Amino acid sequence: MEEKRLRLDLFIAVLALVISGIAAGSSAYQTYVIRKQFSATVWPYLTFVTASSPDKYFEVDISNAGIGPALIMGAAITRDGKVIARPAGANAQPAIEAAIQPDRTQAKADQEAANAPVHGTSSMTASSIFPGDVISAGTKLELLRVEGKFLTRRVLADAHRIDLKLCYCSLLGDCWTKRFWDPGVQPRAVKTCPGA
Repeated sequence: MEEKRLRLDLFIAVLALVISGIAAGSSAYQTYVIRKQFSATVWPYLTFVTASSPDKYFEVDISNAGIGPALIMGAAITRDGKVIARPAGANAQPAIEAAIQPDRTQAKADQEAANAPVHGTSSMTASSIFPGDVISAGTKLELLRVEGKFLTRRVLADAHRIDLKLCYCSLLGDCWTKRFWDPGVQPRAVKTCPGA
């Protein structure tokens, strides 16, 4: 009789462990599902948008087509695969100018020194992107705009040599990288952004 009672107690104890294990597993799964559903409500999706006219202008914008803000964690400008600049607290325009047209940077310095126009009227404006900047959902940032026939043609001729890589995160800490010349359409998911 004592042995049957011991087996019944053991059976009840094992059954209680199984039920509590199932409850814990169910709770963990529900937490996972809720986090996934919530992450969809704060998901940023950065894309590069370009517009150009060979004789007039060239423009590159960064657009957040997602439904959550994109927290910029890092950016790097490259020319022929070599890093020109990692904006980290200084104006990015000199680095962008050096990446786009190394000889244009010298020509601009010479032009300013001589106060004479070079190859007609042209202008370049660039926005800086720093770690910690935020691109809100549904907005775009004009990253670069070049105007003027000569400069626009030069930039378009060298555009394939210049790349911009962004690393950004959502409010929940999910991170992605996006490159200007990335053959993949979608941003690439990464565990963390380098240097973040």
